[in-house]
Amino acid sequence: MLDAYHHALNGALALDLSSAGRVRVTGRDRLDFLHRLSTQDLKALPVGRLATTVLTTPIARIVDRIDVLNLGEHLILLTGAGRTTTVRKWLAGYIFFRDEVKLQDVSAELGQIGLVGSQAAAILAAELPGFDAEMPAGAVAVQADVVVARLPRLGLDGFVLLPPAAETSNWLARLQVGGAILGDEVAHEQLRVRAGEPASGHELTDAYLPLEVELWGAVSFSKGCYIGQEILARMESRGKLARRLRGLRAATALTVGAEVRVGLAGAGESVVGAVTSAVDLPDLGPIGLAVLRTAVEPGQVVAAGGVAATVVELPFTT
Repeated sequence: MLDAYHHALNGALALDLSSAGRVRVTGRDRLDFLHRLSTQDLKALPVGRLATTVLTTPIARIVDRIDVLNLGEHLILLTGAGRTTTVRKWLAGYIFFRDEVKLQDVSAELGQIGLVGSQAAAILAAELPGFDAEMPAGAVAVQADVVVARLPRLGLDGFVLLPPAAETSNWLARLQVGGAILGDEVAHEQLRVRAGEPASGHELTDAYLPLEVELWGAVSFSKGCYIGQEILARMESRGKLARRLRGLRAATALTVGAEVRVGLAGAGESVVGAVTSAVDLPDLGPIGLAVLRTAVEPGQVVAAGGVAATVVELPFTT
């Protein structure tokens, strides 16, 4: 998808994100409930706004990153791909008998489309009656039965659309008529890795903590207790991380899961992490993401499954 990749950087790309999950949360205690369970301060999340938060285990390992959309009488949670059931069951396990909270999987009821790129707002303004192209990042609105949220992702300006599921194909076609190019999973992955953005099944797993995969903006250090809070607070207060998400640039393809090593082969060699994502870009060549020990600095050459690679800061630049 070379054309789609370049068009996203210079125009707009439409992506069918229906494989991600959508959970509706209703009940009087819905915001308090999510506030006490996740990393973000959600107690005062205004209607018409969204916030990104992380569900973590008691030892602060990642369950999933979720986007919380406040639509007034209910919330919509956007989960990672294939994580809907896991998230819903995990949350349901913490509903106490006095909590007025109901969780409903609405993935089959609502579709999900991503529209990213510099022309995304202009295309939506032309195709969606009443849409405000100047809506700020983090804003959520309902226009013509479509939930629209301005949610920059993949290193680009962007929007998430939640139309009725039966209208998803029609909306993808309309966005293409408006000037967007339809992207696929390959183009999405290329842009995600280029931006250094973690994803479910790659960096967002129970192998890592939110701060290790650069989810600082999804963690509040001023709110009260939540599951995993003590460990994350201690990491922040000490200013030390054991591992960090880094980029890798190589001359040949990288392999997801490959161990990353430093030092001379043999007794002086040590494992410092693993490749978590890998793609081949038309302008940058083979690149990848890896969670590495913080002692490994940008500019250092490592061996990633036998492939020589240079460690770089994220996001990738030309």
